[in-house]
Amino acid sequence: MDLKKSLYKLKRRLFHFVRITEKNKQSLVLNISGNTIFIVKLYYFLFDHSFDREMQSVFLGKKIHHEKLQKKLPNISKLRREIHRIEKGLIIPNRKSFFANGYIDSTVDAFISTYEYLDDLNRKWSKEVLDLYFNEIGLGNKNIDLARSKYLDFSKSLMSKEKNHKSTPFPFADLSTVTIDVEDLFSLAKRRHSVRFFQDKKVEKEVLERAISIGLEAPSACNRQPFELLFIDDKSLIKKAVELPMGVTTFKEEIQNLAIVIGDLSYYFDERDRHLIYIDGSLFTMGFLLGLESQGVSSCVINWPDIESRENDFHKLFNIPNHKRGICFIALGYAKNDGLIPFSEKKDYSKILRINEKYTN
Repeated sequence: MDLKKSLYKLKRRLFHFVRITEKNKQSLVLNISGNTIFIVKLYYFLFDHSFDREMQSVFLGKKIHHEKLQKKLPNISKLRREIHRIEKGLIIPNRKSFFANGYIDSTVDAFISTYEYLDDLNRKWSKEVLDLYFNEIGLGNKNIDLARSKYLDFSKSLMSKEKNHKSTPFPFADLSTVTIDVEDLFSLAKRRHSVRFFQDKKVEKEVLERAISIGLEAPSACNRQPFELLFIDDKSLIKKAVELPMGVTTFKEEIQNLAIVIGDLSYYFDERDRHLIYIDGSLFTMGFLLGLESQGVSSCVINWPDIESRENDFHKLFNIPNHKRGICFIALGYAKNDGLIPFSEKKDYSKILRINEKYTN
């Protein structure tokens, strides 16, 4: 990390004389061919440092992840990913006799090191999937047999907390019956609008928890759920926080409750997954918003542009580690009945839907 910082400082010193205005930068972009990766990289190296913080966050997240693996430290993301991979493997017809051979040992290590940090339901899920895996996968593979022995030794010390349900793969037919139809869902989605005028009233903890639980039912890559929600209802802290995002100048005094969705890049072992905090965090956010709306709580998602000075202020205000990144801010609360809301007509589905088409120029 010291070498990385030194190289970065050297780069700044070497190219401190390259000072161009935003107007000149735009002209430069228009005159550079973007089809050559080297030229694009050179442009960002010399003239534009917009991606510096993102690169640092991705690097630090990856470093933390691999340190946990190397030292066999508690690693919730590793455990959640691998348990989900195993349960997907268990549902495959004609699966390999010894599937998960390459990662079962590290999965058991993650289970052992992380077990005490899990809630009861996730302990149950992890243990039952591993129980089923070792019951169904026979003897004869050295790696799996060693992992099985390690797992069984640890499992002997665990107290069983049986629930009324099983946490292992189950038939589609066992899913609960849907009690709402598509028109009900469409009605809820149509009702939710971005509201900017709120009563001076805090959102109750139980309302917040229920909405979060609904959001957590959203799909997530390998079930890792690499995000957290920071909720603020302290007025002095809200006053500082609303200065961070853009687009709230006209209604920042109205915000009585604020939620911030934050992504954690230490959930990933490779740069290829760097966008998943935004994808999974956004999927969670939509369910969270509908969960709020169904309980009479209105919301407004606030723009969070990637601007270095604002990122710095955001991280300083909440002491956020550099491997975590803001995804979005959400103003929420009980709407004023006399407050106006934009109509915000949406696109027609026909402008979105493409069936068996190729893109053309």
